Amino acid sequence: MCQAAQPGASLLRLADSETLRTSDEKMQETRPARCAGTATIVACGFLGLLAATTPAPLQAQTVPSPLPLAWCLERAQTANPQLAAEVAASRAAAARVDQAGALDDPRIAYEASNIPVGDFDFRSTALSGHQLGIRQKLPFPGLLANRREGARAAAEATALTVEDRTLLTDAAVESAWAELGFAQRALDITDRNIELLRQLASIAETKYRVGTGLQQDVLRAQVELTVLLEERLRREASIESAGARLIALLDLSPEVDLPRTGPLEDSARLPALEPLLSELEQRSPRLRALSRRVEQARRLVRVAELEGYPDFDLGLGYRVRKRVSGDPVAGDDFLEAGVTIRLPLYRAKWRARVVERKALLRRQEANHRGARAQIAARIRSTFAALVRANSAAALLSTGLVPQAEQSLQSSRSGYEVGRIDFPSLLGSQVRLLNAELRRVRAIADRRQAFSALEATSGEKLR
Repeated sequence: MCQAAQPGASLLRLADSETLRTSDEKMQETRPARCAGTATIVACGFLGLLAATTPAPLQAQTVPSPLPLAWCLERAQTANPQLAAEVAASRAAAARVDQAGALDDPRIAYEASNIPVGDFDFRSTALSGHQLGIRQKLPFPGLLANRREGARAAAEATALTVEDRTLLTDAAVESAWAELGFAQRALDITDRNIELLRQLASIAETKYRVGTGLQQDVLRAQVELTVLLEERLRREASIESAGARLIALLDLSPEVDLPRTGPLEDSARLPALEPLLSELEQRSPRLRALSRRVEQARRLVRVAELEGYPDFDLGLGYRVRKRVSGDPVAGDDFLEAGVTIRLPLYRAKWRARVVERKALLRRQEANHRGARAQIAARIRSTFAALVRANSAAALLSTGLVPQAEQSLQSSRSGYEVGRIDFPSLLGSQVRLLNAELRRVRAIADRRQAFSALEATSGEKLR
């Protein structure tokens, strides 16, 4: 199968560059590999560049024919609206890290101090003067560090959410592409059967005209032909529905007509189930994101505890004075310093905040456990669907379809010489139609199950 590249180190090497590149270069850019820690935030910063990318206008962009899956995956990486929204959210979260760990801005003050209201003269008294001051608020030690680490954990979780959304988008694109391919091939099979049934109807009419056939055979053929024509309308509607879904995922113009897809067959070997389950915590970006959310909640508990301790305002002032008669210090300037301490006396408020944060921590821990159970169950069910589709595709391709073709040929020869009746011939034709449709359906189901398993387990398996 053709597929987009895994998230990789190329993004990490380019993360510090804010230079916008051309549209063609961005279409060729590989996705970032699964990362953890601060490296994820760096990759997230670069992914923000992709969010700012505007897809090339459809008039300037040619949809290849036949439509390859690799092109669809590449297009989705730069154009899918949901993925672009997650990338933008990730970059915003990364920008909050420095904000969370920064001190409040210092404040500069000016005072015209001790001016007599009678003459507003700075030389009237020894205490008058122009006073400049600066004040800085200092939180309790450890508060800013925990805020910063909480924001860092949130940024890493959001970056991992981008990775998870990328896998989900790839799976949705491949599923829509496979569904479109199935609908197109189902229409081909229906058309072939319509042509075959017309041939059988012609044979029945010929036999009826020469007196060796029955009128009910002709009528039965016409009824079956009408049924197939109605089925053809449903197949055409299925093509439109699958195409609309893929167009939405790729953010293409609604007026575009998607060409025929490339081959649906995928020869990738099935993975083993046990490693997917045993390494789930390390593989799944969704679980790793929830783990970082737990760490964020844990940091916020500590922040709530530290906010209940005093913080400090440090101040420094300098008064510029004029020399006046009787001044004991002969006009020297004054220097002053002071500290203001917030007294958190209303303890009930701060205790309630800590209780709230601890409850939110327990919620995040429960979300993490619940998600792990759901993902494990989803892997098992998706793997079972993949095994079933794989076995069905093999059985139908090598067994039932060839057998149905031989049965129809034999029945047609037998009908032409009068050895079998027309209902038996129609039964052979219907069995071939169903077998061909089931084979293509199984091939499409196999590809869809594979993509769903990759999205759930958190890594590419092909």
